[in-house]
Amino acid sequence: MDLLKQLESKMQALVQQRNQLKEELETLKAAGAAGDQELQSLRSQLETALGDKAVLEKDREAVKDQVASILRALEALG
Repeated sequence: MDLLKQLESKMQALVQQRNQLKEELETLKAAGAAGDQELQSLRSQLETALGDKAVLEKDREAVKDQVASILRALEALG
């Protein structure tokens, strides 16, 4: 009987460990999913920022061209 009690005790301990590991795995999966969502959000923000940067660079070039045109016009007058 002692052997059966020891086996039962060990089995209960193993079941408890298994359940704990399952819970830890679920927690890690949930954290991973949240991390994936955050990563996707950051990628989206990066794409938006890069698009904005390209627009601003085009605007800057247009302003440079306008300033150069104005300076040429002033030189022609003066």
